[in-house]
Amino acid sequence: MNTVLRRSRAMKALRAVSLANTVVMLLAVLWGAWVTSSDSGDGCGASWPLCKGTFMPEWDYAAIIEFGHRVVSALAGLLSVVVLVWVVRALPAETRLKRLALGTCFFVVLQGALGAAAVLRPQPDLVMALHFGFSLLCFTFALLVTVALGNLARAPAAGAFPPEIDSGLRVQLWGLAVYTYLVMYLGAYVRHLGASLACTGWPLCNGELIPPLYGPVGANFAHRLGAALAVVLVLRLWWTARRLAGVPDLRRGAAWALVLMLAQVASGALFPLGYLNLLTQLLHTGLISAFWGVLSYLCYLTLPEKQRAATVRVSQMGG
Repeated sequence: MNTVLRRSRAMKALRAVSLANTVVMLLAVLWGAWVTSSDSGDGCGASWPLCKGTFMPEWDYAAIIEFGHRVVSALAGLLSVVVLVWVVRALPAETRLKRLALGTCFFVVLQGALGAAAVLRPQPDLVMALHFGFSLLCFTFALLVTVALGNLARAPAAGAFPPEIDSGLRVQLWGLAVYTYLVMYLGAYVRHLGASLACTGWPLCNGELIPPLYGPVGANFAHRLGAALAVVLVLRLWWTARRLAGVPDLRRGAAWALVLMLAQVASGALFPLGYLNLLTQLLHTGLISAFWGVLSYLCYLTLPEKQRAATVRVSQMGG
């Protein structure tokens, strides 16, 4: 009994640390958007990991924002390593969980390396846009680790498994994930290019239905078109999911994905209407992060049931 109780407390502690890591990852994403929006990327000069060549420089606004982002990212990296080591030691049979935890660490390291490269040697906008994309992947893996750990705590009753997701819906979900990731990358590129206001007015671009398709205007307009198609695809997903029986998480998730996508488009429309400021840009980033988290969870739900069997067995043993 004491062994079971200790194991239960250890799992609760692990879930708490994993949840904290997920929250810190999200904070790092938002803080990174703050760095970009406030043009504070050079706040610490060409110095990394120190700031202006020292740990305690003369602080100014840009230096505080940039160095704060480094501190938050370092904390996320530390928590990711703690979660990975804990999972490997406590749950050696959980292959998928170990891969998710390892993926979190991998993308945190990759993200840090890209950030360091941007400081030490200026990178083109196409490369800098990857910074945001990788930060979302860090958040995704951390979130899915937390989700998987939550599943370990809930042992479904015999025969209570939801029906396996149709392969067509699985392809639709994963295809949507890949497509929206590319649209998000294009949005990050537009921001780094300084083209957020290249199109004034909404939904028209500079008063034109089809503006010149090159330069900053072309990039901005392409992002708009990509976002419009994303709305259609998410609407199609919601329409498909609402008719499914036995998978309430998927139905609710698809509904939330649609709400968040519409809110995301609305927040983006504020920019060309004259409301481009730090608050609206953080709102835009927060909404797309939330959407991406929901979509990642939906993709997780489509994984074949036989691959989740080990998780269920461990959960039943713990009970």
